[in-house]
Amino acid sequence: MKSALEIFEQIAAIERRSFHTEKLFEYICDFSKSCGYSIQSDKAKNIYASAQKPKLCFQSHYDMVGVGEAEHGRALELYEEAGFLRAKNSSLGADNGIGVAMQLYLMQKYQNLEFLFTNNEEVGLLGARNLDLTISSSRLVNLDSEVFGEIVLGCAGGYDLDATFILPKDSSSYAHTYSIASNLAKGGFIGGHSGIEIHKNIKNAIVSLASFISSANGKICSIKGGEKLNSIPTQACAVIKTNTPIQSTQEFLVQELDKKEKLACFDPKTILEYILCARNGARLKNNDGDVIDSLNISLLESEEERVKISLMGRANTKDLLESNLLETKNLALSIDPNVLISLSDFYAPWERNIDKNDEFLRAAIESFGRCRTKTCEIHAGLECGVLQERFEKLGKKGVKMISIGPSIFSPHSLNERLDIGSFEELRKMIVNLVEKY
Repeated sequence: MKSALEIFEQIAAIERRSFHTEKLFEYICDFSKSCGYSIQSDKAKNIYASAQKPKLCFQSHYDMVGVGEAEHGRALELYEEAGFLRAKNSSLGADNGIGVAMQLYLMQKYQNLEFLFTNNEEVGLLGARNLDLTISSSRLVNLDSEVFGEIVLGCAGGYDLDATFILPKDSSSYAHTYSIASNLAKGGFIGGHSGIEIHKNIKNAIVSLASFISSANGKICSIKGGEKLNSIPTQACAVIKTNTPIQSTQEFLVQELDKKEKLACFDPKTILEYILCARNGARLKNNDGDVIDSLNISLLESEEERVKISLMGRANTKDLLESNLLETKNLALSIDPNVLISLSDFYAPWERNIDKNDEFLRAAIESFGRCRTKTCEIHAGLECGVLQERFEKLGKKGVKMISIGPSIFSPHSLNERLDIGSFEELRKMIVNLVEKY
C-alpha cells in the first residue's frame, strides 16, 4: 500500500497543467480500477469512482497552475526544506494534487466511499461547470483548501474581464529609448494566489510598472506583464521613449537602446490611468478582518496600438461581486468610451448554507481531535457552489459540503510549498472522519 505522499510524488512526475491533463486522467482511472472501483467519465474529462454503497464523497481537481518547469510539462523535481515540500524552479501543484493523492490513498483502504475528480478547475472551474456525473451520498468533502484546521463553508465568486484600449500614435521625437523589466532578484515581486493571498498586499508588477512609466513621462512602444490570470504578477516589461533620463531601481532594470532603431510609440495615458485607478488588491473586509472584495490586474499585453488588460475580480456575496464588476467596467468606459470590454467568465459565490450544529460539520470538527479548528469562508474560488448547482440539475439535491486541506503557502508560484506535517495530520483527520461513517 502506497502512502499519500508517495502517490503525490508519482503525480508530480506527470504533466497536469490545465488543458494538458490527459496522462493524469489515465493514471487516476488505472489506479482506481486497481483498487476495485468502477469508473465513469464525461465529456469534460471529470472522473467519478464508486464502490459499495458510498456514505461519503471526496472531491478534488486534478489540473494545476504551471509556473516554471511545470509550465513546460516537465516532471517536477521535489525536495524537502525545513519541513516543507517544494519543487525546484516550479510551482508544486499541491493545489490540488494533494487532494488527488489523498483520494487515491483512501481507495486503497476503503470500499464504501465515492470520489469525484474534476478537470480544468484553475482555468474557470470548467470541469465542474460541465459536470455530467452525479454522486450517491449526501455528504461531500472538498480537498482544495489550503490552511490546515480550517473547515471552509463558503467561498468567493469571481469574474474574468478583458479591457482592450486603442492608443493614439505619437509621432514626436524623443531623446531616449529604454527597455524596462521587473527585477525579480531584488524587486520584491514574489507573486502568489490572487485570492487567498490578496490580503498580504503583495506587490503587483504590472501596477508598479505603470507607476514607473507614468513618473518617467514615457510613451510606450510595447508593454507586457503577468503570468496567469489567477496569480499576482511577478513580471512586467516595456519599451518606452522619453526625454527624461531614467536609471535602474530596486524594482526595475533599465537599459538604454540604440537611438537609431525606429520604433513606433503610443500615448499610454488611458491604460496607465486605468491600471492606477482600478483599486487593485483587497477592497473590502468584513468585521472579522477577512477580505470579501478584491481585484487583481493579472495580465497585460500589447500589439502595436492595441493594449489588452486582463483583470480578475472576486467577492464573497453576489451583490458585492456584481458591484465590483460594474465599477471595473464603468471605470474603463469613463476613461475611454471606445474601450472594448469582454467578460470571459462569471461564477457566483458559494454562500454558507450549513448550520453550526449540523451533524456532518460536528463530525468533521471532532475528527480533528486535539488540533485547533475553526469554520470560515475564504476569498478564493472553490468548486463547491458550482457542484451544488450541477448536482441539483442532475437530480441530486441537498448535498452538504465542507472543504478542508493541508497548509499550502504561495500556491500558483515558484514559492509554492506544502507543510508536510500538516499533510500527515490531515490524513489522520480524514481517516477519523471516514471511520465515523
